[in-house]
Amino acid sequence: MSPTDKHNLTNEIFLCLESTHSEEELKQIFKKYNIDLDLSKSYTIDQLKQIVRDSKDETALNIAIDLGLSVTIYTQKNSTKKQHKVTYLKKVFVSHAPEDAEIASDFIQILEGIGVAHEHIFCSSLEGYGTPLGNNFEEEIKKRLSDDVLVLFLISNNFYNSTDCLLQMGAAWGLTKEQISIAIPPFDLKEIKGVFQKFQSIHIDQEKQLNLLKETLESKLNIEPKGYLKWEYKRDLTLKSIREHLTKNNEH
Repeated sequence: MSPTDKHNLTNEIFLCLESTHSEEELKQIFKKYNIDLDLSKSYTIDQLKQIVRDSKDETALNIAIDLGLSVTIYTQKNSTKKQHKVTYLKKVFVSHAPEDAEIASDFIQILEGIGVAHEHIFCSSLEGYGTPLGNNFEEEIKKRLSDDVLVLFLISNNFYNSTDCLLQMGAAWGLTKEQISIAIPPFDLKEIKGVFQKFQSIHIDQEKQLNLLKETLESKLNIEPKGYLKWEYKRDLTLKSIREHLTKNNEH
């Protein structure tokens, strides 16, 4: 596996684990895969990432598979028996509760700041990103989920109180291979139950976790990486707006 692929795969692993596991839990998980680390020693997240990157390719792939992550991109690229065409995801489907529309609008700006093209984003509640006039809504949702799509769930208390959101979540589980949960505070990712615990997950208001999302989307959608100076300016500007919405919502 190339250093770039190992870097991207490690980011996907940590996108799945970092938000919901402590340092001690991460050490215990990686130790089970015979990764060389000292359980009595304290590690930063960056140090743990480097340890996983330095592990055997097979070990990193096994961790990803056990987490329910798709490793097709990495196995296709590194197949020595046949030349395979690498298949990337093409579109992003954003699912959220109607009450979180303002935050969803900000999150779309995050996606475009990463480099996801406007026409590759579907978000039914936002003008210009949703179902065309005259289309059957339920059929359009099924069609969108049947594409080569990455589904992003903006999960909040409002989301879990919405029948439509839960139906979309169930449909995505059955129709798509790639899903990421993005928690809107005060909702905590540890509150996610059942099979949805296996989705990769981050918190929407955490800079480093949004950086992980950026690198993951670049890998999954084959996006040309943007420089961090330009990205961080866009990220921080949008995060300011997201945090203002969160403060306003928590005051009500």
